[in-house]
Amino acid sequence: MVQEGQPQVREKGVWRANVRLWFVAVISITLLSACFIASCVVTYHFTYGKTGKRLSELHTYYSSLTCFSEGTRVTEKVWGCCPNAWKPFGSSCYFISTEKRFWSKSEQNCVGMGAHLVVINTEAEQNFIIQQLNESFSYFLGLSDPQGNGKWQWIDQTPFDENVRFWHQNEPNFSAEQCASIVFWNPGKWGWNDDFCDTKRNSICEMKKIYL
Repeated sequence: MVQEGQPQVREKGVWRANVRLWFVAVISITLLSACFIASCVVTYHFTYGKTGKRLSELHTYYSSLTCFSEGTRVTEKVWGCCPNAWKPFGSSCYFISTEKRFWSKSEQNCVGMGAHLVVINTEAEQNFIIQQLNESFSYFLGLSDPQGNGKWQWIDQTPFDENVRFWHQNEPNFSAEQCASIVFWNPGKWGWNDDFCDTKRNSICEMKKIYL
């Protein structure tokens, strides 16, 4: 009788082991699914939540945005958006203000639109910007020397790179001129010039694109 019951005992043991394995597998899958969902929620909150907040802020200044396709892969942010009348380049949007203001008022005007005076980081960016400008005017940049000691600094705290600068020849040349502008001087060249901050100039605003 004992020998006849042994196969049943073994079968029960195997069945219980299988049940345990299935139970562990189900629990593991459930936990992994929960982690994945939580990860998606967190990613959505930080990515789309911030985007939504930025869009909401911009809509207080602008009625509509223009978006441009910038990628096709699922892992990439596909659309880069700028407010209407702003020019897209790289990861930024640019606005050319034709209203003349002091340097500080120019910066306030940019801030009021969710931007700041332009910060030029590359020659390509410089070349793009000058294509948008009128040679008859000069435009304030987000570059200043508050102490008049030759320590120029960008408005967004980007370190001033001595290798990326586009001053006209022999500029800057006067410590009392503590703000920088970009201006066209003959014989046919755009460049930076140190300027009096309380001179009224046109200006260039820059903001980061919104990615959707």
